[in-house]
Amino acid sequence: MSTNPRPQPASEVTVRSVARRSTAMFVLIVIISAIPAFLEGFDTNLYTFGSPFVVHNVHGTVALLGEVSTGYAFGVAVFSLVGGYLFDRYSVKYTIMTSVVIFAFFTVWTGYVTSPTGLFIARLGVGIGVGIFQPAIVALLGDIFFETRGRAVSAFAVFFGLGLFVGPYLMNPFLPHYRTPFILSGIAAVISLLLFYLIIPKTYKKLEKRQVGFSGLFHRNVVVLSFAIFLFGIALFGFLGYYAEYLLKAIALSSAHSAEIVSMSGLGGFICAFPIGYLADKLGRKRIVSFAALLIAIGCLGMFSVGNSIPLLLILTFIFGAGWGIFVDLVATMGQDSVDDSIAGSVTGWLFLVFNIGALLGGPLFAALLPAGFETAGLVTLGLTSVLSLIFTLMTRPVDHSNIVTD
Repeated sequence: MSTNPRPQPASEVTVRSVARRSTAMFVLIVIISAIPAFLEGFDTNLYTFGSPFVVHNVHGTVALLGEVSTGYAFGVAVFSLVGGYLFDRYSVKYTIMTSVVIFAFFTVWTGYVTSPTGLFIARLGVGIGVGIFQPAIVALLGDIFFETRGRAVSAFAVFFGLGLFVGPYLMNPFLPHYRTPFILSGIAAVISLLLFYLIIPKTYKKLEKRQVGFSGLFHRNVVVLSFAIFLFGIALFGFLGYYAEYLLKAIALSSAHSAEIVSMSGLGGFICAFPIGYLADKLGRKRIVSFAALLIAIGCLGMFSVGNSIPLLLILTFIFGAGWGIFVDLVATMGQDSVDDSIAGSVTGWLFLVFNIGALLGGPLFAALLPAGFETAGLVTLGLTSVLSLIFTLMTRPVDHSNIVTD
């Protein structure tokens, strides 16, 4: 009589059960799940680097940069909590696929807009798609195994950083035209959808449902991390809204040099995310969250303090990117560490919501400070907020025990 275990019926196959079969299956699920992060990073830097030309072509003013950045952040913020909630309650597979469809439509539309209103709506739509899949994917990756949370979510950061790195190089040859890069962004989204549909199981986990109220989110660590990630949201969207403009217009660098510098934000995350995530699993996520925040603060203070020194701008933007690439995802894993497993998605969505509420303020704050000069606006919007964010991360408490309930 055979002693081989009976294969699981298809209805019992879950993301967790497939990930347990072998290291190769775990890695495959992580990679396929993280591909939308590439789309997000790619679109982000396509628009960030191309935005001065897009705004010019739709007959907008410099202030439109901040307004559109705010619209994007609003879309992400409003739907972040939705994405996390859907992870806890419904099929994560179809939640992510629906959000990627939304993203694909609006990223392509960005290349076709002809008015400031159209541009605002297009970036708002991209933000809605990103807002849903960001927390859903980070929750998916972080909630498979407690011991691998840092490394698993680092895949999201690696793919995001790769997208950020590639974006400016693909956009630059087409400028002042920009339609083709956004079409390519849509094509990449369709490929991602196909892979996700074919490989990721419909069901994430099969556990008895436990009702944990919204108040269950507010562990001390989650409250402190909410302040830290809120402040980083301000800094990041000040960067996304105005850094390319600063390089091209304020310190008059060429578009080629500016593309190289902006791409360093992606390269930093691409190269450093996995090693930093690995250290988070081995040394404790509290320490490494603070380390990532320190890298961000160094980069933010430095980028607006060294004038037009291209070597220093390359280095400091890389350092900023190394911290940015993993910070939000590691903060989310600390939130997952700190609450009941049944609300891993909701706490991730909450932290992304707070992050993007901060992001809503980044563009307008930078714009409001522009009369004092780009350097002053940058040092306040990015520098001061990133230092305060670092201080808050130092106030968290370590979590060393698993809270994951196995299937």
